[in-house]
Amino acid sequence: MPSAVRFQGRSLDVIDWHCPGRDLGTGGEEQAPAFEVSIGRVGGHVCRFADGEVAADTVGLLMVNAGDAFRPVRRARGIDRRTVITVSEAAVRELAGARAPRFPHHYLPLTARAALSHDALLDPSAEPLASHEHALAIVGEAFASALTPRSVSRPIRDAVHAVRAQLAARYADRIRLDELAAGVGLSPWHLSRSFRAVLGVRLHDYQTRVRLLAVLERMRGAHRPDLAAIALEVGFSSHSHMGTAFRRFFGVPPTHVRARTWKRRAG
Repeated sequence: MPSAVRFQGRSLDVIDWHCPGRDLGTGGEEQAPAFEVSIGRVGGHVCRFADGEVAADTVGLLMVNAGDAFRPVRRARGIDRRTVITVSEAAVRELAGARAPRFPHHYLPLTARAALSHDALLDPSAEPLASHEHALAIVGEAFASALTPRSVSRPIRDAVHAVRAQLAARYADRIRLDELAAGVGLSPWHLSRSFRAVLGVRLHDYQTRVRLLAVLERMRGAHRPDLAAIALEVGFSSHSHMGTAFRRFFGVPPTHVRARTWKRRAG
């Protein structure tokens, strides 16, 4: 697929990757040539690994180990754009520490640190030193997570990722737990417990995180973003509700990030 190198270093490269997304269905088997960590910016698709499907979306880190076999699955047309960080085996060994030199997960929800590092990484005026540090911070999240692999059956993992895809697509809606659970054939209690076991975060907290990342994306794409309007667009009940959630997750108010965006463009 078309791509352009944003940053190139000895231990990692940062690539702008995109796919026109014209064809639907399951593609042929592919094998990852390198260790990769990526974050979606527009659109998304599904990677079908041997142990289940994982959506490559805009609200999480997708990790692929060198040599992993998978099939891409596209269920909706539309452009798919991602920031892909390819990492050397030596860097993975160093980041993994005492653990096996492999990413322990295929997917993790974006943390505040990773989201802000990605936002800064997309700054076209960033110095190479800053770009390298931001990319390393994102890759480091794959190993810094407190989430540990658990013995969860493939059907349950698939159900959790199906619900995650629903939340990512309908984050502005007031979705009911029993609606989500019925859609994947689980009880509300079973879904709630399984979601946290697989992803390390509660359903409602994940929905809030998706909304906050949508706020970040809208601020990045607007010249002078109207924060009150954005709050309602993404599903918050009010500007103050969004501001409280934003500050709790990112550690700074939305006006801080907005001011940084304006300064970046003015420069």
